[in-house]
Parts: sequence; structure tokens; C-alpha cells
Amino acid sequence: MIGCSSFTLETKDHKHLLSRTMDFMMEMAEQVVFVPKNKTFAVSYDDKEEITSKHAFIGMGSIQEVDNAPVTCDGVNDAGVTAGVLYFPGYASYKEKATDNTWAVSPDKVISAILSQAASLAEVKELFDEKISIVNEASVTLKVVPPLHFIFSDTSGKSLIVEPEKDGVHVIEDSIGVMTNSPDYHWHETNLRNYLSVQPKQHEDIEFLGKTLKPFSQGSGTFGLPGDFTPVSRFVRTAFMKNNVEQPADELSAVTLSHHILESVSIPRGIVVTTDDTFDYTCYTAYMCAESRSYYYATYGNQRIRCVRLTPELEKETDYREFKVQPKEDIDYAN
Repeated sequence: MIGCSSFTLETKDHKHLLSRTMDFMMEMAEQVVFVPKNKTFAVSYDDKEEITSKHAFIGMGSIQEVDNAPVTCDGVNDAGVTAGVLYFPGYASYKEKATDNTWAVSPDKVISAILSQAASLAEVKELFDEKISIVNEASVTLKVVPPLHFIFSDTSGKSLIVEPEKDGVHVIEDSIGVMTNSPDYHWHETNLRNYLSVQPKQHEDIEFLGKTLKPFSQGSGTFGLPGDFTPVSRFVRTAFMKNNVEQPADELSAVTLSHHILESVSIPRGIVVTTDDTFDYTCYTAYMCAESRSYYYATYGNQRIRCVRLTPELEKETDYREFKVQPKEDIDYAN
């Protein structure tokens, strides 16, 4: 199963980042792919629906051999739209076929379709309202129909959460910019009320039956913050930290801070065992900046943060390009 946690963050100098973990039972970080403008590619397998990109974009993913089309898990485009896909089991529901005048889009190709077309969150919403039908097609890689939901942001710092369910596609415009997995977003937001007493500030001494009771060491204010790896607990921890961390000064500081926040929800191999006796683990973490059009990432086997940027030189290219991931730890030996 795919786990994953995600959140948005704004810096003091008004840079906006969308960050996420990718939690899965198989390696998902093999290359960052570049898709140029004016590239025509298929966004569905069965219907062979094709679109032509209005925007160049980069993100972790692959170019499928079966149709020479990009499948991306997240990314940023040349207009500063950022995006991520997360697992949504038990809730996700798709159409059997596209409705009139809409594109049939496979669940695993939604991110590529949106990043290739949208210049803002308003256009993201318009695409889901008017142009995209997410259809019930299996992923070529996974051999199953993946249950997914999606988070988007842009240079405004606002975020959209998109959840395709049985009663339709829910586009949530007033989200807090945090998303994990099932249940649905509104359930998670309501559940935060159970943690109103959790705070970053140390509890004060209290008088109790004639004794003065002092908190143990530091961090007593966070007592009760859930520490397990369920989507519910990861949502609470991520939201708590987003709400309380010191605001970073700039983009680089935000990447560093985001990396530390995601460490608290990252899953080491062996901690989460699936029903098939495989390990869910955090394959990679990604940090996407809307203003610099930068895609930062670190992988399970190589925690050095690396970056691919949509530079003017890269945007001039007219075909796909792959930036291979170095999977082994890049250690700076001091002697």
C-alpha cells in the first residue's frame, strides 16, 4: 500500500513549498522526469486519450514504455503549480468511462495531466470541474486500479485537495494544506479537535494533594500527540508541526525545515508490515518550491537533498529527459 504525508509551507520572503513523503512497498524513486511544453502524450491506457502540454514540468516518476507517456507522483510546472498524489483506500471511486467533452484520465496520470495544463489553482479546479474524468483503469506498473487522492498548491500558498468518491469529485478549496491517507480530508480536519490541549509550550507546575508536581524534562506540552504511523496520527503530527514551527526565512531554510517535519512521519523499513508480509517504507521525500520551480528530494538510501530546477535552458528542450537518482548514501568523509 502507498502511505504518504504532505503539507504546504510559506517562508518569510513569501516562497511557497509543497512537501511530501512517498511511502510504498517498492522503490518509487528512480528518476526525476522532465516533460516539455507542446508534448503530446496519452493520459489513459484503454481510451488512448491524448493531450498536448501547455506547461513544462518536472517530478518523480517515469516515462511508460507501453505508451511513451509520463506517470508522475508529484511535481512542479513552469507556472508554479505544485502537486502530489497520495493513497486513498476504501474511499476513492472513479468513472467507468469519460463523460461527454471530457478527457478520460487514468488515476496514475492525473498529476501529469494537471501539471501539463494548469497555471493556477483556479485552473486546476476548472480542469476537474469541466475537463477531466478520472476513469477506472489499472496502472500498468502496479497491475491494479490505484485508489488515489490529490493535493495541489501554487504561488498563492493556498491549496486544493481533490478526492474522487462515489458521490463525485470533491474539490476542497479551504484546506489547511495537510493531507495523508484515508479517511477523507474532512474527517481528518474534524479529528484535530481531539488534540486542542496539545501545545509546544511546557506545562507549568501544579499543586496536587499537597504536593508540587513538576513536568518531566522538556516537551510536556506535546503529551498526547500520537506517535504511530497510521494516516490519522501522521495527519495530526504534520498539522501540529506546520502550525507551530518557526517560520523559515527563505527557500533553503524551508527545505531544511520541511525535511525535519517529514522525518517525524517517515517510515523505516520493518516498522510497517503489510498483509503480504512486505514492508511499507518511505522511499523518498520531496520538497517543491512554486516560485523557483525547484524539485528537491531525498531518498531512503541517500539522505542528501538533491535538486532539479526548471531552468530556462531545460525549458528549451523539446523531448523528455530523465535525471537518474543516485540510490546510495552520499557521505562527505572528513578525513
